[in-house]
Amino acid sequence: MVGRESFSIEPVEGVFMRSLAIAVAFGLAGGSVPALADDTAWQPGTAFDWSGGFIGAQAGYIGGNGHFYGSGDTAHPEPDGFVGGFYTGANYQFGNDIVVGVEADIAWSGARDSVLVYDATGAPWPADYPVVQKIDWTGAMRARFGYAVDRWLPYVAGGVAFASVSQRLVGAIENFDANYTGWTAGVGAEYAVTDKIIVRADYRYSDLGSKSFEVLGAPPLNISLKTHSARLGIAFKF
Repeated sequence: MVGRESFSIEPVEGVFMRSLAIAVAFGLAGGSVPALADDTAWQPGTAFDWSGGFIGAQAGYIGGNGHFYGSGDTAHPEPDGFVGGFYTGANYQFGNDIVVGVEADIAWSGARDSVLVYDATGAPWPADYPVVQKIDWTGAMRARFGYAVDRWLPYVAGGVAFASVSQRLVGAIENFDANYTGWTAGVGAEYAVTDKIIVRADYRYSDLGSKSFEVLGAPPLNISLKTHSARLGIAFKF
C-alpha cells in the first residue's frame, strides 16, 4: 500500500565537516565567515576547544504517542522501549564561548505497543482485533547551539526527524508500515572527559506527522506518531 523509503547517513571526515558546520552557522547568522573568524575565533590556550568533528554511540529510552483514526474509530498505542545507535557531526567554537554545530544520528529501537480500537460511541472492538505499532528505527539531522564552560557544553538542538514504523490492524489485509518525516527539538549537555573522549546526556521531542492509508471498503485510515527520547552517549573527537 505504502512504498518504503530508505534513509542512510554517511559519516563525513573532519575537515569537510568542520567547514560545513562553520558555513551553516555563519549562514544562519547572516555574517561573513572571514570577518567572524578574525574577530571571534577561539584562541589556543584559553580553555578546552570544542571545535572539530566527532563520532560516537548512544543508547537510552524512547516513548511514543500514536494515533489511529478513521471512520469514527480510534486507537492510541504508546510504543516504548530501548533505542540505540550512532551519531556524528562537527562543532565550531567562537572566542566568546558560543559553540555551533551540525549533527546526524541513526538509532534502532524495539519500542512496541498493542491496544484496543474504540468506535465512535466509545465501545471497544473485540480484543482479537487490536492495532499494533512498532518503531523500527529513528534518525535526525540537527543544528546545535551551546555555550562552553571549559569542558562542559550545555546545548539546545533542533532539526529534521525520521522514523521507520511497522503498524497494522490485526485482521486487516492492508499493510500500514511507513517511513515518517517530521521535526525534532531538544536539550542536552556534554562533558569532555579527555581531549578526545566526550560523554553526553540528550533529551529530544519529535513530531513525525501523520500519514493516510487506503482501506478496502472503508474511509482512509490516518496514523500519526510523536516521540520523546532520553539518551546517553560517548564520542571520539577528532
